[in-house]
Amino acid sequence: MNRRILGFVLLAAYFSMGAQVRTPNFVVSAPTPAIAQQVGQYAEHYRKEKAIAWLGKEMPPWPQPCPLHVTVSMEPPSGATSFSFGGGRVQWQKMEIQGPLDRLLASVLPHEITHTVFAHHFGTPVPRWADEGGSVLSEDDLERRRHDKLVREILNSGKQIPLRRLMGLKEYPREVMCLYAQGFSMSDFLVKRSNKQTFLNFVGYGMHYGWDKAAQSYYGHRTVEELEGAWLQFLRDGKSGPVDLAKNTKTPPTAVASRNIVRLTVPPNLPQEAEPVVRGAMPGPGDVGGRFGSPPPPPPFYTPMNPVWQPVYPSPTVTPVPTDRTPTMPSVRLGAPVFAP
Repeated sequence: MNRRILGFVLLAAYFSMGAQVRTPNFVVSAPTPAIAQQVGQYAEHYRKEKAIAWLGKEMPPWPQPCPLHVTVSMEPPSGATSFSFGGGRVQWQKMEIQGPLDRLLASVLPHEITHTVFAHHFGTPVPRWADEGGSVLSEDDLERRRHDKLVREILNSGKQIPLRRLMGLKEYPREVMCLYAQGFSMSDFLVKRSNKQTFLNFVGYGMHYGWDKAAQSYYGHRTVEELEGAWLQFLRDGKSGPVDLAKNTKTPPTAVASRNIVRLTVPPNLPQEAEPVVRGAMPGPGDVGGRFGSPPPPPPFYTPMNPVWQPVYPSPTVTPVPTDRTPTMPSVRLGAPVFAP
């Protein structure tokens, strides 16, 4: 065996052995110690950054570190985060990411970390449009701009999912890429109209008391259809640019029966295909056809001295938006997105 072939064999054997690095909140398994160390540092950085961006404060240390398995390859970047919920909190979690290292660090890892922020904040599965939308907001400009372009293409082609149906989805629809693109765009719109804390409160309230009541209480629209009309006007006006991750404070939902939930992420695939690539929250075996938790008390907040969600609901004060008609789903022609310099 010549030296070059021997070198490749030894290198392949080295990578196959892998390495493991422990950080305060993760146990990272990766092909090499250097990659494991780098991913661990980024994971801790994003865990702090995304919690502050969405909750206004860091999360407390997790009782058990989250296993994080890294596969570096030239395949399209993707990821999956699994959760087990019980007693109004996350009981267990694990994360897997794979693809080119640069995209894992810039896009997939912050997306997956945001899923953990939402899961620990709500203590229950999050509606897919909001979980996906918020997680894409945590990615880099490349992904956010791509999603903005995609939603405009969907609307211009008349393939959008009506907002009322989108918010009520509990399993993946046939128009799966519409779910992801519209979820991102609606989340972006709502966050820009308020802030991330208000957005999370809106989601928590809508999960348990209905989206019409949530739209009226938090954004001043009498119905989901009115909210949808405002979102479409927002896109027509071209007010779409890089997302500013504003700080937030606290709030959201309650306990659900113990269950396992998986979050999957892979990049959108254009154009739509018969088997579209999925990026978002994949329904667990017990979720199909079910509701997000049982009828609970109002959205609670997390108290460090008591690890169980306590029912406290901040009464929103919003002036209703006057309207003379109930908006329908008009045909939409949108120009190219205009990004802030």
